[in-house]
Amino acid sequence: MNARLLKSIFVCIFLAFSYAVLKAQEYPIYNQYYFNYFLVNPAIAGSNDCSYFMGTHKQQWLGIEDAPYTTSFSYQTRFSGNIGVGTYFFNDNNGYSKQQGAQISAAYHIPMASGARYTKAVRKDRQLSFAVSAKFFNYGFDSDLYQRIATARYDQALQDLSTMQSQAFNANVGVYYTSYGFFTGMSFTNLARMKMPSFDEALEPLLPLSGFFLLGNEFDMKNDETLEPSLMYKFTTNGTMALDVNARYSRNMPREQFSYWLQLTARMSMDPGNFQALTALPVLGFQFNKFHMAFAYGIDLNRIVRYNYGSLELMLGYTMCYVEKFCR
Repeated sequence: MNARLLKSIFVCIFLAFSYAVLKAQEYPIYNQYYFNYFLVNPAIAGSNDCSYFMGTHKQQWLGIEDAPYTTSFSYQTRFSGNIGVGTYFFNDNNGYSKQQGAQISAAYHIPMASGARYTKAVRKDRQLSFAVSAKFFNYGFDSDLYQRIATARYDQALQDLSTMQSQAFNANVGVYYTSYGFFTGMSFTNLARMKMPSFDEALEPLLPLSGFFLLGNEFDMKNDETLEPSLMYKFTTNGTMALDVNARYSRNMPREQFSYWLQLTARMSMDPGNFQALTALPVLGFQFNKFHMAFAYGIDLNRIVRYNYGSLELMLGYTMCYVEKFCR
């Protein structure tokens, strides 16, 4: 087998792998919801009686060249009354494939506790929230793709791929309910049927509808400590399913001292006939006055662990008011 044929085979395998990962990471920031629940459910926009900014960065597969990384910035607030608004922007790089996007969400919150039971600490009260959101995505490949991996002979297919760009609009809906420490929510994305960029778009199937179900409860303990177990179940209409099991411990100190929280997340694939553990994710977070910071280290539990050193994530946040506890 000559060198030119070997290189052509390598290029085809690489492009197929890049495209497959692009599809798998259609909405990569959803995997960072444990820092910011608003990223996965638009109904959480403004559910806390405070405005805040948050930025996240995730570097996957440490030790692998051109490994994926994702950065996001978000803001959410609650207007006087029951209207909440939130927005986020993200950039995702995955080797030769790239995607950027933005979303804006409008939520309506219905207080369900009355009298003295309804306080400014909205997250402690009973509340039902609904939201819709519009989002924009831009998909494409590295502009240097052709120059970096093309063979010496001109290849029109690679040239076309390196300049391919695809833009699309889509929408989310969500509902979210809190009752003091209890919280649950359901959201759906991909409401508008769309396709990812492909070599032959006529053969590319429509992306499936995706759903996210969140369930948890915060238990008060002594000495301003809380314990919060929760579940996140993710599914699509093409049959893929995943489950996250979370346990969070928080120590909430006065504002002039550090508050902190610890969390452990176990992520599992629930696909029929393909149940497997995917990731163990310890998280450490701090709060001082209005500033928030958290770190997460993802440990792969499947076969890819042989080729990388896990993933590293960072969150930085700032609230416009002082909050005693971590804002979901």
